[in-house]
Amino acid sequence: MKKSAIVALGIGAAVTAGVVKYKQLENMDMIERCQKGSRYFTRAISRLHEGLPHPPVDCEDEKAVGEELCRRDYVTTISKKNVWRSGYAQRSIVPEDIATRKYCIAGNTRLPANYAKGVLDDVRVRVLTLDDNSGRGTIVLCCVDCIGLSNKNVRKIRNMLADFSKENNISYINISSTHTHSSIDTMGIWGELLTVLSNNRKHITKGEGQLLDSCDNEYMAFLCEKICEAVREATLNMCEGKLYESYMGKSTMQGITEDSSLQERGLYGYVWDRREPYDCSTQLLRLRFVPTDKAKKETILLNFSAHPYINSMKERNKGTGDMISGDFVYSLGDYFERNDYNFIFFNGAVAAVYPTRLYSNRLDLQSQARAVGEEIGRIALAMTATKAEIERSPGLNPTSYEVESGVFANGQISQYKRWIEAKGEQVVEEKEIKPLLNLIVDKAPLKVDNPIFYMVAKYRIGAYTILSGEGGEYSSFTEVGLLELGDKRRVAFVPGELEPAVLSGSQAVGKDESFSKTEFSSVPLKISAEDEDLTVFGLTNDAIGYIIPDNDFSMMFLGTGKVMKKLFGNHYLEIFSFGKNTAVSIADAFRGICERIKGEK
Repeated sequence: MKKSAIVALGIGAAVTAGVVKYKQLENMDMIERCQKGSRYFTRAISRLHEGLPHPPVDCEDEKAVGEELCRRDYVTTISKKNVWRSGYAQRSIVPEDIATRKYCIAGNTRLPANYAKGVLDDVRVRVLTLDDNSGRGTIVLCCVDCIGLSNKNVRKIRNMLADFSKENNISYINISSTHTHSSIDTMGIWGELLTVLSNNRKHITKGEGQLLDSCDNEYMAFLCEKICEAVREATLNMCEGKLYESYMGKSTMQGITEDSSLQERGLYGYVWDRREPYDCSTQLLRLRFVPTDKAKKETILLNFSAHPYINSMKERNKGTGDMISGDFVYSLGDYFERNDYNFIFFNGAVAAVYPTRLYSNRLDLQSQARAVGEEIGRIALAMTATKAEIERSPGLNPTSYEVESGVFANGQISQYKRWIEAKGEQVVEEKEIKPLLNLIVDKAPLKVDNPIFYMVAKYRIGAYTILSGEGGEYSSFTEVGLLELGDKRRVAFVPGELEPAVLSGSQAVGKDESFSKTEFSSVPLKISAEDEDLTVFGLTNDAIGYIIPDNDFSMMFLGTGKVMKKLFGNHYLEIFSFGKNTAVSIADAFRGICERIKGEK
């Protein structure tokens, strides 16, 4: 999500009018200032939904979720019959009528709505199925080139595939989003919001008339069917093979320098954090499935943390931000497909983490996104190759890359060549993963205390399920999971954009670096998992927005100008979070899963 979306809510002027004078704020300490600003901010937003009825107290969907979650048995022993089986499929999710029908692009709100003017490159759904042949069923790992899919839509897709799942022993379907900011809106909050707000307020107040749905239901039906098609194909074309993993980087940048080892540095230099206290994961996880049948393609799964946002920006003579694009994810896929691999990408702890905009002083936006995908794709293969192997390979040799790209001249050097030079003789080990697959998923209750989401609920905006209690409190629910591959690799399934500190335990979750000067109220994910190398699949099985630790949470946003940043810090992420306790709920649910596993080992 982008901070510019606040404009669509029409609250900028209302909040500004209510803020106390600059000099009064300047004389307060940061905590008092943010608390006061937050009260004004909340009060201003609340006025926009005064007089509207609360959303439902409960719903059948909520009651069903607990029964729908993965009930796959947890095991630790590998029998002789265990062997990896996997399948792959993909589909384009660009509608055929893209040139003749209006489609809103998600990620950056504009007034009027940002309608797609064309297609820069493809957006897709990609599916990888995995089974350890233990008889406990197949796990579906699906990722969609979109801004996000709510749990409501994830459950709809599972229901569409219910008969197929039973017939083919699918134990659980997981659906993630790449979070590309230049895809068609799948959440219902990047369309004609002002029209929807005006219409729905009038009809809700009168108790009659037709409410407008901010979701493009025609496109969503098309998308859901494409996802189902890909799941069916990937399941039916499964074959036996071996699974390997390669991993480098750390869940925090703290302590990493140019002189750190390759294993520690990972994608250092390719990712950065825009939210103070600055920190992000440099992890890069590569899974490689190698079919026993050599006539079949290998499949590469990549996982790292970065917003696919470059092509969503609007910059003079460089990009218009109104074209459909998979961003760097498309270029990653294109690189691997040119090298005869299947490919799928899962984003990580991506809260305010962005890719470095490579060569932005001389490349247009599309070329920058392509450079990010091309270079990280090469890194993902080069990390396990020797220096000699890299030099011999046209697809990995940095000089060959620079010639092929055609954008380096007069002694200019690519970031990729610098990365290869720093790598030197270091090689990341590729390890075979034993054929053992475990997945535990649990329901996480959510307290909704963001007044913006009160407004979303009351105006019936978007694809969220937000409920009200008898005392006026608001709530929702989501899913959290833990995937285990073999006896080593663990992946946390997180339903939104996770602040990296909630994974790593560094920076923002500590009292010294948080704005409140207190500790995080729960336990960081890697501590719960007792795994320094725990990775995250973000925006998985839901898209609940930002997941910010409670001790660094301040519901106050008036822009990112120098004065506002000085007064209140950089807290625009909070306006797109369900609330202060979201990270605590997610971390607590994950800790519960980890404790359950300890009891079953």
